[in-house]
Parts: sequence; C-alpha cells; structure tokens
Amino acid sequence: MSVILTQAKDKKFQEERKARLKQLKEINAPEAIIRTEEMISKMTLEEYKLYCQKLEEEDRKLRSDYAKNNPIQKSIVDEIYRRESKLEYDYFAYTSYVHMMMAIDPLSFMSKDDYENDLYDAFLQHAEELYRDRFKEQFGAEGK
Repeated sequence: MSVILTQAKDKKFQEERKARLKQLKEINAPEAIIRTEEMISKMTLEEYKLYCQKLEEEDRKLRSDYAKNNPIQKSIVDEIYRRESKLEYDYFAYTSYVHMMMAIDPLSFMSKDDYENDLYDAFLQHAEELYRDRFKEQFGAEGK
C-alpha cells in the first residue's frame, strides 16, 4: 500500500514539476533555471528532498566559511542597533521583515557579501524583536 502511495506522490510531483518546466520554457526563463528544472522534474519526491538537503548543507558550509574569514565588526553591530532605536512606529515595518530591513537599510553600511551571507542576521533579527517589543502596545491598539 505504501509503495502505491509513494508512486502516486512521485507521479504527482513529477507532473507538477513538468508543468512548471513548461511554463519556464514559455516565458523564456534563463537556460540555467530550465536545466535545473529539467533535472528536478525527473526526480522522485524523496530524491528531491535529498537534493534540497544537500543544497542546504552546501549553503551552510559556504556561510560558515565566509563567517570564519570575515569577523563581525562592532561598528556594524552598533549601527544596526542605532538605526533600530531611531525608527518610529510603522505598521509595515512592524509586520514585515522586508519592510523592517528597508527601514534599517543594512546595505548602506555593510557589504553586500556580509548581507547575503547572513553575517549580521542574528543582530538584524534581534533588532526587529526590539522594535516589535517597543511598539507592541501601539500595534495592538491599531488592530482594534
């Protein structure tokens, strides 16, 4: 029974990925994306999960190596918290991490590589928590 269920899930997964591949070809997506989707569309669901795990492990290793070679700078950490402390209440910044990052604007004071490798991600997330704590009453009042 479980083999039949697994086969049905695999078939559904492959059909969905082939439909996605067709859409990518129709919109003339970049060749690299199409090749990746072609590869994925031939996988079983379990193979795809293992592939995703492998990619995540590689990504973690790259970020770890980056962090080892690029020490955290106190001046950047201080700037994150300085900017958070100056923010006024904004509904969108309160409810959306993307809007919060737009408000703090980390790329104006840290390198793109630092940002993309999440070197200061823990500090940015903590700044968001501080911001939310600071304005939780105001947000609650606005929602009523």
